[in-house]
Amino acid sequence: MIEQKDFADIKLELLSFSDTEQLLDFELKNKDWFEQFIPPREQGFYCTEGVQTHIEHFLLEYKCHQLLPLIIRTSIGSIAGRLNFTNVDLKKGTAHVGYRVGKAFTSQGVAKTALARGMSVLKKRGIKRLFAYAEVNNMASQKVLTSNGFTKVRVVEDYAKLNGQSIDCIEYTCVLKNANHLFL
Repeated sequence: MIEQKDFADIKLELLSFSDTEQLLDFELKNKDWFEQFIPPREQGFYCTEGVQTHIEHFLLEYKCHQLLPLIIRTSIGSIAGRLNFTNVDLKKGTAHVGYRVGKAFTSQGVAKTALARGMSVLKKRGIKRLFAYAEVNNMASQKVLTSNGFTKVRVVEDYAKLNGQSIDCIEYTCVLKNANHLFL
């Protein structure tokens, strides 16, 4: 088990093509873990070419200022998770957040810390309001959101399909105070 001190020094990095092999390894190791909570990725994702295509798509959306795709790294350079700000709308000052943390890094404050740091980055880019969704039974994800100032808006029934079953999610929102509108 990795010691707690590694997580105090997590850092966020923009997704890049140099992450391909390490990201593929991370996703393969955590595939079964993630699929307990979120719908599975398409099978074509789980190869070098699939991950490269994924990265290319995300970086294109990043260049269009519609997405901020981040890797969560430990102080020793391991990938601990992902943090993505999607549906970025600079005119409205809104974005959606999604994250996934590998099984070995859960219950360590990784997601909470990464989200707090990511929110700070978005605030500097002029984002004023974030939205997020958490499955109604995913208490850990709900705790990450509420500890970062998100509040419940409503329950969205039939939000997605997971293992052939319809799941309900809670919609959350968070107002980022003092957004200073620096577009990086």
